[in-house]
Amino acid sequence: MLKFFAIIVGFWVVWITPVWAHQDVWLRNEQGDRITARLNSIDPYSPKKTCGVCHNYAVITSGYHFQQGFDVMKDGYDARKPWILSPGMFGNWLPTAAAASLAPKAENSALRMDLSTYDWIGAGKHSPKHKVKSPSCGSCHPGGGPLEYGRDSRGRANNNQTHIQAEAAGSTARDGDYSSRFTPDGKSAFRQSGGVEADCLICHLSGYRMDDRNEQLYRRNYRWAATAGAGLGAVKGAVFTYRNPAAGPEDPDFAAGTWNLSKRPIVTYNWSDRRFFATDGRMKGTLIRKNVQSRNCLQCHAEGEAKNTGTAFDSANDVHIKAGMNCVDCHPLAGGTKDRRLAHQIAKGKSLTNRVRDDLDGVGMRTCQSCHSQGNHRGPREAKNPIDTHAQVFAGAVFHTYIVSCASCHITEQPLSALTVLDMSTGQEYGYTADRFSGVAWPGDYLLPASKPWAPWQTRSKKYLAAVPKHLQWFGEKRGNGEIRPIPMHQVARASRSIKDLTRLNVTLPDGRKVSRRTVVSDADIRQMLSALGKIGFRNVCYVSDQVYELKGGKLTSSSALSGQRALHYAVEHGVRAVAGQTVYGRKGKPDGCMQCHDDASSFFSKMDIDNLRGFLQKDYPVLKEPNTVPQYELWGLRSVPSFE
Repeated sequence: MLKFFAIIVGFWVVWITPVWAHQDVWLRNEQGDRITARLNSIDPYSPKKTCGVCHNYAVITSGYHFQQGFDVMKDGYDARKPWILSPGMFGNWLPTAAAASLAPKAENSALRMDLSTYDWIGAGKHSPKHKVKSPSCGSCHPGGGPLEYGRDSRGRANNNQTHIQAEAAGSTARDGDYSSRFTPDGKSAFRQSGGVEADCLICHLSGYRMDDRNEQLYRRNYRWAATAGAGLGAVKGAVFTYRNPAAGPEDPDFAAGTWNLSKRPIVTYNWSDRRFFATDGRMKGTLIRKNVQSRNCLQCHAEGEAKNTGTAFDSANDVHIKAGMNCVDCHPLAGGTKDRRLAHQIAKGKSLTNRVRDDLDGVGMRTCQSCHSQGNHRGPREAKNPIDTHAQVFAGAVFHTYIVSCASCHITEQPLSALTVLDMSTGQEYGYTADRFSGVAWPGDYLLPASKPWAPWQTRSKKYLAAVPKHLQWFGEKRGNGEIRPIPMHQVARASRSIKDLTRLNVTLPDGRKVSRRTVVSDADIRQMLSALGKIGFRNVCYVSDQVYELKGGKLTSSSALSGQRALHYAVEHGVRAVAGQTVYGRKGKPDGCMQCHDDASSFFSKMDIDNLRGFLQKDYPVLKEPNTVPQYELWGLRSVPSFE
């Protein structure tokens, strides 16, 4: 809604620039009935029935943020890797984001059953007081799509039945949607928990309370999450309550608690708070912002980017933020028309790891080139064209702009710790930081400042790209085609608990505390774990680290690690530094600027990277030493740092 304001100056009426304002809104429950102080006053509000009165909910939730592969998923999506059910976060396996995986709709094996949809949404835990945080996958999903609807018998999206309706119709054992590893009877409880509808206010409400929203998910109060996140009222009661909030993932008591499947939680709305509600009981439209602010995006992406790349989204570490730019300045809604933009496909770049909607890579995206070289910049400050400057500074070497990404030279110091080693060998997600290989106690540690700013690694694709490698250790089952299916982490933990003498790693945490962590690095460790997993019932068990290890005839054998799985890489795309800050590669011009990359001691080519993760953890940790760690140019097949002309 646009509101026009007028003032009278002499005989003239002067109209002031229109200001957009949302009208006040009646909250509605799942049945579409109004919620007021007198009617339905203890019900949680339904974003679908509230916002959907005016907005096309079905079209909006077709966006990839909501679907995350659900719209194209099916059992057997990847014939070579049948545990991969979609290209998105819902159905894929990307352990650096979440080590658990979604179960297929029809899982034949109880042994291989990991997370059902019901548990994918809410099997998490958060206790800031005790520094316990094990996020559920649903905690960074805005709702809608697979959090609202289930799958048909073939594992395809079924948008004709909500989870509540489908669960009531009955399900089979090990149903990928309607079973649970945690409920007393092994079945989902969507009728008690509700579904998670797409929550518009996650993006469109300034001051949205993401932690409060996710706390409701962890209590399995799915339908109450949106109400708590918006701060509209307090929720009393829970479908599930943890017995020991202080118990971390290693504690046998971690998931223990009490299920309440009979008494429904209730809401006490803040009716008298005029920040939220008008006198007639409608939610104030002034809460709703049409333009999404960066703080809303960063509720999910700040911690993820800190973990993945060590990026801090603040003016001290990014020239674009310092210039007043928001996330949506580069990542607007894609589409040339209003109708197309309504689908909420947010412009994105090309990821080295994620595969959801690759057809949208670059569509509507504003990049370094499009703003600085192609004149597509919109904003109060000029985006200077660097072509002439580069031609002067690198006379005769302008070809660098074709083989080196902008980020590789302009993002040279990362302020946060980032993850570079993920050890899943004992069924726990043990992370180690990129700055000094400190152990991570909980995800909030990735948001802490690094011991000192550090230079990203580089990876070679079509161009050199600034990146952070992720080195992994994990157990799986080798299939006849050579692919390795990950063994569920809870089963790996079960096997590791049966072994008393695994190697221990002395680890320093970011706060200076010393801890001892179990890990699988010695031959004896690997043999015992392979044997233990075999006794549980897994077949052709193997261990993936620097090599793929198997037991053959009682002997430990090894072969080359899977192609392309020596490490995953996350591209560093944010955190552009000003040239005046004296950290940008090549700023000195020829020849001194060239030596900033081509010197043997330069991080660009010679930054040390892990070549043998098992050897590094067993013999060298936390010190980088050859031969387990080598200059990264060796991993590219180069014998030395290339000279410049």
